[in-house]
Parts: sequence; C-alpha cells; structure tokens
Amino acid sequence: MKRLLILLAVLLPTVLLGVSRAVTLSSNDVAAHMADPSSVSKILQATKLFDDNDMDTLNTYLDSLPELLKEEALTVLARSALDFSHMTPEREKFLVTISRQQPKFLVKSQGDGFWVTMPAFNYAGEAKWVLNRWQIKLMQDEAMRLLNYNQLNLSKWLSFSSNDYALRREAIVTLVPTLNKTMLDKLVALYLGDKNIVWSPDNALLAALAEKSSEAKVYNLLWLRRTDSYSLAALQKLEMPPVTEKHIQLMIAATANPVLAETAVRQLAGLHPLPQNVKDFLQKQIADRQRGRDIAALIAQRGHIDWLRELEETTSGVTRRNIRNGLEQVEG
Repeated sequence: MKRLLILLAVLLPTVLLGVSRAVTLSSNDVAAHMADPSSVSKILQATKLFDDNDMDTLNTYLDSLPELLKEEALTVLARSALDFSHMTPEREKFLVTISRQQPKFLVKSQGDGFWVTMPAFNYAGEAKWVLNRWQIKLMQDEAMRLLNYNQLNLSKWLSFSSNDYALRREAIVTLVPTLNKTMLDKLVALYLGDKNIVWSPDNALLAALAEKSSEAKVYNLLWLRRTDSYSLAALQKLEMPPVTEKHIQLMIAATANPVLAETAVRQLAGLHPLPQNVKDFLQKQIADRQRGRDIAALIAQRGHIDWLRELEETTSGVTRRNIRNGLEQVEG
C-alpha cells in the first residue's frame, strides 16, 4: 500500500501536467483565429522558410509564434510537404519530429447525441500521413528500378510476412495504373511465373493487374484464388458501362467461384437487353435443381419477366418448374 501511494505521488503530477497542457476551444474560436489577417501573413512567412529548406531559421521562427498559431502553421507545412518533388532530408527530418509531437489545442464538437474532441490542428497526423505516402513513393521507385533491370522478384520484394507488407503492397498496386504496356506485360509475366506468389495474403496486386491488362488469364487466376474485397471489387467493375463481350465472358467465368457466383449472376441478369450468350448461360442456371428457382426470381426482379415467360413456354421439366416457382415468388 505504501509503495502504491509513493507511485501515485510520483505519477500524479505528470498526469495532471499532461491534462493541464491541453486547451479546449470551440469551433468558432478556431474559425476566428484562422480569419485573422496577421495569422495568414505569419503562416506565409513560415511557408517561405519551409520552401527555402531553411529549417534552422524555420524552427526559431515557429518557436516565436503563439502556440495556437504555431500549430496551425505546422499543419499547413505538413500538407505542403506532399509535393514530393521538393522533398529533402531536412524536410523529412522536420516531418518526423512534428509527427511525434502532441497537439495542445483541442476542439470539442457535438455529434448526434455525443461529443467529439479532436485536435484543433492535427499537424502530427498530417505529418504521419505525408511520411507514409513518402515511404510508398520510395518503394515505388525501388520496384520500378528493379522491374526495369529485370531484377524484381515479387514474392520476395513484397515480403508477405514482413511488417511493411501493407506499404509495399500499396506501392506496387498504385504503380500498376502508371505502367506502359511493355512494363505491364513484364509485371504480369513475373506474377504468373512466380510460384511463391500463391502465398500472397490478398488479391490486391492481382486485381490491379487484371483491371489494367484486361487479360482473361489474369482474371481467371483471380477467380481461382480465395475471394476477398479486391476480387469482389474487380468483378463489380465489370458491370460498369459500357459492358463489352469480353466483360460478359469474364463475368460468366467468375461464376466458377462459389463465393463470387451470386454476384456474377446478379450482374449478368442486370444487363438490358440480355445478349443471347447471357440468355443461354442463365437458362442453364435456372435448370439447376438446387438454385434454379432463386435464380429465376432474381432474373425476374432484374426486369426480365417477359423473357422468363417466353422461356417457360418453350421448356419443360425442372427448368419450367423453377421459372414458375420463381415468378410466383416475385409476383406473389
């Protein structure tokens, strides 16, 4: 008990100091501060020093500003650093420093039945985000250099088990849309030829390659892999107009994946008018003893009742029964 009291005596002043340093403002206070012409001119001066890469003078100047104005200036500077064409080691060091700081001024606002307290100027969060994007940019440059020199090993470079996998994935996925056909074909060949890529924890890169290349072999591999949000999103994009014959064939192929089948059938049933190859495919789906009735109902809901009635007149057995039951399910 005595040790506990001593510990509290040591920690309590520190805790109270942290609480006392936080200053809560209203949104009106912050708006009035930002509208002050003198604040604008001082921030412009800080921006000039930042643009000149004069970090020593900048730090001295920032320390001379009132605390609230300093936090606003830091937020503006962090956002301006997103122009990576002017990134320097000094800028990066500056961003790392402010990303580790704790904003002093908070804004309390009321939500729907609750109160939310957030930094008035979240310069630390802004700096962390910029540093994150900068790291991704460096990784993109590395991947592109390796690809150019035929030295990129995807399964090793992505390091599926590493802590920075998410950053590396984002780097190469966002690189894909920028590639010309030669580089894209090279990256597709690397992916298809890498036996260890099967251990990739998600389909982000494969989906990006499929969408950029429009290659059926890439899409077919995507449908074969375990379904996730990336493969589902790739499938959903195929129904965006204009829907080509190639899109139709890819959607039909996606039905081989049990998890994607329902979405693919729904998308195909949503086409107006229904192409003949889609009619033929859907007719086979309706003939399924287990799912045929529900598929017929889905097709009816998508606006193709007239076609179903015509099909009912020209078919028999399971197909006709499923159509009749599906229509009854929709029409009541």
